[in-house]
Amino acid sequence: MGNGPIPVKHAYLPAQTTTPMHTDTEHHTLRITYQSSHNFETTRARLDEQIPLLDPLVSLDLVMRGASWAEVESTVGAYLGPTGFVALARLDQGVLLSLNGEPLGATRYLVGNPLLARRVLSADPAAALYAPFGVAVFADHVGGAHVSYDRPSSLFASLGSKEIDEIGRELDDKISQALVSACSA
Repeated sequence: MGNGPIPVKHAYLPAQTTTPMHTDTEHHTLRITYQSSHNFETTRARLDEQIPLLDPLVSLDLVMRGASWAEVESTVGAYLGPTGFVALARLDQGVLLSLNGEPLGATRYLVGNPLLARRVLSADPAAALYAPFGVAVFADHVGGAHVSYDRPSSLFASLGSKEIDEIGRELDDKISQALVSACSA
């Protein structure tokens, strides 16, 4: 074996200890940034078309009613965008930060597919750190807009799972398609 980190299957760590245990895993993450052909508002609106927001009240309703997995699949499936993603959260950071008097266009999304996340988290619950993954839309100082994300396969690589690595590569292709569509003229 090489000198790289040895992945730890977190499910095998002791459930309780008197002294907290931890593992350190160093990994490389690849960040991708697209320059949009549109301004911030248009880019964000086009991204919302590609990656629609999953209404949190819908998720809450499913949980509160103890819905069947088939109903979860059907309900979530109806919200998925053209490349199979939803935004599980959208944080409009710029709105709050603009209150200092300087406008700031910045929105962070938590993007994923809860149906696919079930497979990922079943393989390794520690994948919850990366599923859903972050996407940011932001304006620059000259009126341009950009969309950035950390490539899912590079995030998942630290887990050391071939199954999760394969899913990560699928997500790479799908998020690239969504962002090219959102940013293209």
